[in-house]
Amino acid sequence: MSLNRRVNVGDVPIALPADAGYQLSVRRISTSRLISSEIRYGAGLPNRIPTSSKHNDDAYSVGLTFQEQKSTIIVDGAASQVARHTNQIQILYIPAVKSVQFHTPRHDMEIRLRQSFIREISEDLEVPKVTHVGRSNRHLAEDPALMALALRMYPFFDSPDELDPLQADHFMWALGVSVCARYGDLAAYRPRVGALSTWQERLAKDAIETCLNGGIGLAELAGLCGLRTSQFAHAFKRSTGIAPYRWLQHRRISRAMDLLRAGGRPLADVALMCGFADQSHLTRAFVRDIGATPGAWRAAALQ
Repeated sequence: MSLNRRVNVGDVPIALPADAGYQLSVRRISTSRLISSEIRYGAGLPNRIPTSSKHNDDAYSVGLTFQEQKSTIIVDGAASQVARHTNQIQILYIPAVKSVQFHTPRHDMEIRLRQSFIREISEDLEVPKVTHVGRSNRHLAEDPALMALALRMYPFFDSPDELDPLQADHFMWALGVSVCARYGDLAAYRPRVGALSTWQERLAKDAIETCLNGGIGLAELAGLCGLRTSQFAHAFKRSTGIAPYRWLQHRRISRAMDLLRAGGRPLADVALMCGFADQSHLTRAFVRDIGATPGAWRAAALQ
């Protein structure tokens, strides 16, 4: 098979078959610490190739697979045939990748995890430096919990300007801690018997913050932390003093207060932006936790 199209996606050279009749479409999100690409290769797609894609980063690529695909990848000078299955994740150490050759249609979401950010995670948690992520420079795994978390960001490829930097950072902290703990050597210190470890507590809180609008299930949080659901619920309450659902509600109320304090938005919009079902749901939660309706609280806050 002849090859006559070569492009760079991130720092990775991509080789495309000349006779497949397929197009490459790449969309990007770049907000605060989050750098992510949606990569599609197939028939009937718009030919959308980034004009400038070099980052020269010392970074890992965390890839999420949305359809069965085959490729040849050259890592550390050795070529290997790779078959990725739907819902698999692939971790690549980008500087070790020389090229990737596509053989079949594909649909992926790639998230860049920089070494500088990995060091930031270790320093923030006050644990030893993470020395590796993945068992090698190319690591495949089944991780439904991580897939579910990453899919929270997928809709923003359609509207990247709507992604708030704070939400992007919370997502990256949740993803970074999860990847470094499950596939690297991030230390799991336990500050209290029966409580979450330092990284588990940070991961759980950031995952909740990422998902304020849509919510996140208890089993998903437990899976991210590598615990059974009941074990996680007990450990979270031991660490924070309240159940995960109550933490979520408190964070939604706190976000609503920030939006109300800024003024200008209708209460119905504030409710939806914070994950409440409607304005009535927001009002009931506000009265229960704050002792006043959202309208009355805003009026007092803006005086």
